[in-house]
Amino acid sequence: MDIETLARALTEMLLPFIPVLWGGDEKDGLDSAQVPDSVGFVWSKLAPLLRKDPSARASVSDVVLAPKDGDAKAAFRLRLKRLLASSPELAKTLVELVDPGEAVPFPSDGAGDWRDVLGRDERIVERLEMIYLLRTGGNPAEVAKRFGLDAGRLFRLNTSFSLARAAGLLAEEGIWNWLDCLDAGEPILRRLDMIRLLRSGNPVNLVAEQYDALPEYVERINKRFSKDGVLGLVTEDEMDRFRSTHPQTIRVCSYNLNGIHDGDPLRLRRLARSLAEIDPHACAFQEVVSEGGTEDTGARVNRWISAMTGYHYRSHFAYCHQFMEKYPEGVGVSMRSPVRNKMTIDLTLLRDDLRPSLARNALAVETEILGRKVVFASIHLDHNADPEVRLAQAEKLAAELQPWEEGAYCTVLAGDFNDLESSPAMGYLKSAGYRDTYRVRHKDRGDTYPAGDPQSRIDYILVKGKVTVVSSGLLRDDPSLSDHIGLFAEIR
Repeated sequence: MDIETLARALTEMLLPFIPVLWGGDEKDGLDSAQVPDSVGFVWSKLAPLLRKDPSARASVSDVVLAPKDGDAKAAFRLRLKRLLASSPELAKTLVELVDPGEAVPFPSDGAGDWRDVLGRDERIVERLEMIYLLRTGGNPAEVAKRFGLDAGRLFRLNTSFSLARAAGLLAEEGIWNWLDCLDAGEPILRRLDMIRLLRSGNPVNLVAEQYDALPEYVERINKRFSKDGVLGLVTEDEMDRFRSTHPQTIRVCSYNLNGIHDGDPLRLRRLARSLAEIDPHACAFQEVVSEGGTEDTGARVNRWISAMTGYHYRSHFAYCHQFMEKYPEGVGVSMRSPVRNKMTIDLTLLRDDLRPSLARNALAVETEILGRKVVFASIHLDHNADPEVRLAQAEKLAAELQPWEEGAYCTVLAGDFNDLESSPAMGYLKSAGYRDTYRVRHKDRGDTYPAGDPQSRIDYILVKGKVTVVSSGLLRDDPSLSDHIGLFAEIR
């Protein structure tokens, strides 16, 4: 049993009992006396590792809050898989508990052939005998002849058994080909199926015959798959088609997370779904809050986006001040690509003794997207009534970023600027070379605040560099998610 299969089995075993095992408030009517001994044993081995890893703890909490949620279950299974992969001795112990193996000795005391006991004429038993003879070294042609079929049929049954065990022998011709549920004419899927058949024990000449190909071709794609995985099966023509449907553009978004919403544990998951729909390369978050020292809200959104898109996003946070004089609040970024450099830009100590209402910082990162250097910053300017404060913050922000912009493909400022398009701060950034991505593509007001009944436009994604704004727009207008409407932009 591989790690993936073991993680799935343990997830199904533990899931019904996690609320009581974790010791949360919701026990779904269970008590510790109802937990099977086997589940208790598994949990005793896993619990210390789960509690030690912050991401694992968060995944368990999500399962407790939403035990029927498929994404929460998948995230928990992924954490289990990683813990098991890093603890081979523990994995070995749990494998022996979950699947101790089968040992079914057949009579050897002269009781006769095992098929005489089960029914020699039973078709499934007959096929099992064929596979037994083939796998114990029998000559394929002789085995096939003995049971009145051709060698190709014998190897196809063997493949069905490899894929689905006894269930693969139920249908007259073995189980359906997995391509029957997809598109058997899709070239990449056809090549994958050739490799599947070859690696399931079918002779190369039979695989080639089934797909009207040369044996040398089957061997060639098998070597390419061994070296480069699925990418080794892609031709240059198919890559050209891929580039036409997936142009090399950079997708960014911004969302004010609006602190904490009590009583809505799945709010951040729903918010992440809106962001995941555009597969962003970079996200900027404002009003990111860490509740009681636990994982901050930006990191939690980051986990959900990773689970929903299949990409690995990296979360970064910069502290600004206390939220409601209780929790740390700041700005954050979520990046698909690794961050080379990170800088917290102070926007509190300003020129001429100007001071914001609250301590403020911006978070800037330097990364590489599609082979190009990109500078990305999450911004939350002050809400002070004096627009001169935000102008001073914009001036300091631009000055601090200038050294990073050398050799950059583009610089992106995204966030809650707390100011209108006509304000001195926005006018200064425009004069410094920044373009408003929404205004490039739209002529309407594009108000972003307050969500539900937007009256003003104070959230922006600005870009500086020789790039084209391909598209831009607003994300979901949903007051239950945030008091701001999110933004996205696609640039080339």
